[in-house]
Amino acid sequence: MGGVIFRQTTKEAVRRFAEAGIDTEKYMGEHGQKGFFLDIETGRIDTDEFCRRMAEESHRESVTYEEAEYCWLGFVGEVRREYLDCLTRLKESYHLCLLTNTNPFIMNYMRSSRFCAEGKPISDYFHKLYCSYEMQLYKPHPDFFRHVLEAEGMNADECLFIDDSIKNVRGAEAVGIHGLHVQQNEDWTPLVSCLVV
Repeated sequence: MGGVIFRQTTKEAVRRFAEAGIDTEKYMGEHGQKGFFLDIETGRIDTDEFCRRMAEESHRESVTYEEAEYCWLGFVGEVRREYLDCLTRLKESYHLCLLTNTNPFIMNYMRSSRFCAEGKPISDYFHKLYCSYEMQLYKPHPDFFRHVLEAEGMNADECLFIDDSIKNVRGAEAVGIHGLHVQQNEDWTPLVSCLVV
């Protein structure tokens, strides 16, 4: 999702977490999280526990949901209109699923009218959303992709997976899915324009 559906603004997230007293170098990897940041994204802890851990780490009495959400939403930059237009056209001809390593702070935002300027939630652009914290699975683990294939009744060799992490693309390819690696925040729409009928 980040770096593909919306422009990922990691520096802003790092700034916000630092402002809240969190040293993100301990918890953020290039294409994944660590520690209690990973725990929220794999469903091992909920938002209340994340806020408690964030308060503990920053030596504060408490952290509210809104404060934690503000930090996480630092990752979320512009959602380009042409991406949404492309997804809308693709959805008319193909079964579209979003597979994302994410957490409830970001997804509550994405599933709301705040997602894009048109006031639509991200679910309007996909047939199904598969989120790591709900599945308790994390890309690039092959079981993440196997779960989606089984749940959707899809054949791996008939699927295309697009991601800005080469590790995630390799994870999809390991179960027979065709992979397309794009650079973070790269315009991928010309690469799939041949699929739009």
